[in-house]
Amino acid sequence: MKIKRVMALAMAVAAVAVMNAPATQAAEAGPTVPLAAAADGKLHVYYDFNRSRHCASWEGYSSDWGKCRNEVSSLWNNGYPGGHDDVWVYWGRNHSGAHRGVHNGVVLNNLRQWTFDANTGRGSGEVLDNNISSHKWTAL
Repeated sequence: MKIKRVMALAMAVAAVAVMNAPATQAAEAGPTVPLAAAADGKLHVYYDFNRSRHCASWEGYSSDWGKCRNEVSSLWNNGYPGGHDDVWVYWGRNHSGAHRGVHNGVVLNNLRQWTFDANTGRGSGEVLDNNISSHKWTAL
């Protein structure tokens, strides 16, 4: 019986320690980008979900995503707040067709869950997954 009480006390102490862990440690432990990641001013795009297999990254506009065009399944807007912060992604080349805004700091790990905005042109309502051709920075 004494062993059970000691084990229960040890588990309670461990649970309190985990609950009181700093937020940065908890963020670093997960599969997402740590909350304190420094902005690099770029839009990063990936071939696969959960930011696997990096395809490209851009600091400025891109009117044609080249090898990444219609091939991307996740993205990360790591722009600078106040400058390169929010970004529009477009269905067509040259910033044409439907678009969707992605706010600064946002990670979209599964582009199947997101669609282009309604009534914004050709491609409206379609999923973003494997369907983005260009982007430009903006203030949303």
